[in-house]
Amino acid sequence: MRIFLLISFSFVVLTVFGQEEEEKQKIIEARIEFIGDNLEDSDIDLTTYFDDLYFFFDNPVNLNKTDYDELKRLHLFSDIQIQAILNYLSMHGNMITIFELNAVETVDMETIQMALPFLTVGEGEQKKFKWSNAFKYGKQEIFLRYQRDLVQKAGYKEVDDSTLAANPNKQYLGSPDKYYLRYRNTYKDRISWGLTAEKDAGEEFFRGNNKAGFDYYSAHLFFKDLWKFKQVALGDFQVNFGQGLTMWSGFGMGKSADIFSGRRFAYGLKPYTSVNETQFLRGAGVTAGFGEKVDVTVFGSYKKIDGNLNEVDSTDLFDNSFSSFQISGLHRTVNEMSNKQGVGQLITGGEVSYKAKAFRLGLASVYTKYDQPLDPNQQPYQAYKFSGDELLTSGLNYRWFIRKLSFFGEASVSDNMRLGTVNGVTWHADPKLDLVAIFRSYDKGFQSLYSVGFGESSDNTSEMGLYIGLQARLSKRISVSAYYDQFKYTYLKWLTDDRSEGREFFAQMDFKVNRRSSFQIRIRNKIQDRNTRDEVTGIDGQVQLNKTNFRINYDQRINSQISLKSRIEWTRYLYDDDKSNGILLFQDIVYRFKKVPLKIYSRLAIFDAESYDARIYAYENDLLYVFSIPSYYNRGMRTYLMAKYKIGRSIDIWARFGLWSYDNVETISSGLEEIEGSRKMDFKLQMKIRL
Repeated sequence: MRIFLLISFSFVVLTVFGQEEEEKQKIIEARIEFIGDNLEDSDIDLTTYFDDLYFFFDNPVNLNKTDYDELKRLHLFSDIQIQAILNYLSMHGNMITIFELNAVETVDMETIQMALPFLTVGEGEQKKFKWSNAFKYGKQEIFLRYQRDLVQKAGYKEVDDSTLAANPNKQYLGSPDKYYLRYRNTYKDRISWGLTAEKDAGEEFFRGNNKAGFDYYSAHLFFKDLWKFKQVALGDFQVNFGQGLTMWSGFGMGKSADIFSGRRFAYGLKPYTSVNETQFLRGAGVTAGFGEKVDVTVFGSYKKIDGNLNEVDSTDLFDNSFSSFQISGLHRTVNEMSNKQGVGQLITGGEVSYKAKAFRLGLASVYTKYDQPLDPNQQPYQAYKFSGDELLTSGLNYRWFIRKLSFFGEASVSDNMRLGTVNGVTWHADPKLDLVAIFRSYDKGFQSLYSVGFGESSDNTSEMGLYIGLQARLSKRISVSAYYDQFKYTYLKWLTDDRSEGREFFAQMDFKVNRRSSFQIRIRNKIQDRNTRDEVTGIDGQVQLNKTNFRINYDQRINSQISLKSRIEWTRYLYDDDKSNGILLFQDIVYRFKKVPLKIYSRLAIFDAESYDARIYAYENDLLYVFSIPSYYNRGMRTYLMAKYKIGRSIDIWARFGLWSYDNVETISSGLEEIEGSRKMDFKLQMKIRL
């Protein structure tokens, strides 16, 4: 059977392994774009995802010497597929060819094709680690980035001294330039160390409050398999456990066309290389193995975070306290600077895990302490939110494989004895059908400061819901993904003064016309309760907010040089007596020059959204490590042009120009961000240097 597979796919192997770097790059871009197209958030952080794909781009996974954790980092295989691959290797020994994956029942050919550039096969012998090799053959990269809005905003206009003395927040402290610097040195996945620095637009640079240069600095040193330790993190790092209820510092996927995205994959410790100024830890962490089945992770972190400090008066319960967290990372005005690093945060905790062949159980606990209490001015819907200066949250998480079923979940409890739990199962019901179900129940009093468990709300409180999804491969050309999510809130929420409920339906059909073109149809409908806008006595009544999106997308690869993407998307928003529609049409063109290492990305979009509620999100190609998913609203035109030029093997340069042109507004945005006129332009320039 294995010889037959080798002969059957030999002609494909010759084609695939002849792919140049550009072909692999296209696959990475396709994966990032797939994620971006299924998110509705203009401020996301996929740095870890990018880092993993680019690492395996240069260091393919050896299928004959791999494990669950490594395969999951590829973000290409489902849990059941990974377990089936490992079982196949256990039963049949080393693979002869990558295409032997086709003999693994749960792995389809489409997944194999997507994963090919990141996989290899071999005898699986592991070379002995040498420090001299780490320093000699380490991979060094430098990123330099510059960004600027080309139309003046109100915050950068000249203000006379008397006006500024009366209102110091009338003007930004710094220039409209944004700078980014990143240096990273890695040796395979064994060692990583580096520095990241950023200055946002409006912040000072080498003067005033930032005499040391950048407003934000981050540094890390990370080791894997160092002596008795599986992981050692120093400086800035991330910690993820279980399904994200007890501890998850970083980005967590929600509902998307990838129906399995709601299932979290925890990687324990990981170096931090991004510029989100809140979602990371600063200190040290280690993971030690005790035998082959028991791992222990411990960590400690202390850093100063931004917070709105309360003014002290005779009515205050505390001498010093803060009213809320500030997570924007922006320090452009006197007021924003007054909130910078005003609160000390200590976080310590860990996890003990037991891992067998098809089962993993983890017990995690995290303790958080602030140097002053959180004393918020709470609204009624915030009555059960965290307040005070310390919190302990503990949780039990599991993962269990049985044949074609994968069970996962976590139950977490805060020190007020309130519970949050999420549990799910995936089922490879048929070679052409995969199913997933996730149930979550978060008590109104459950508290976890670093929690991104699957759900509708961002804080994992006062919510109960059931999510069911399916992925069907109807033929070689047609596939369908769909989900239905029914949820309810067990306490008040923002804009809902009573218990409320909602539901969401999503369906997408992908049709491959041929090797070079594909067609996609998508519909999403979401209904949830909101307060009525009518004037009522007592508690506001509930009405339904109903939003529907419909999308048609067509991708066409004309030849090796030209790729096209065409899309039309319509949205309808209904809320009380408010009815509005939005429509977006765009055409993307990607052109690759034959004799010049130059690649051009462009878009021309026309949009008309009658209200902000009818806005439409659309992913845009951007600089490496910059994630752009803006919302299209009002009426006008959007265009951008980006060029990527490669100089030898060591230097990549990106340049990007973007333009928003509206025909129904005289000013854009408000406050210090206000622009007079109907146009908004921006410019970005980035250089990547490999040493």
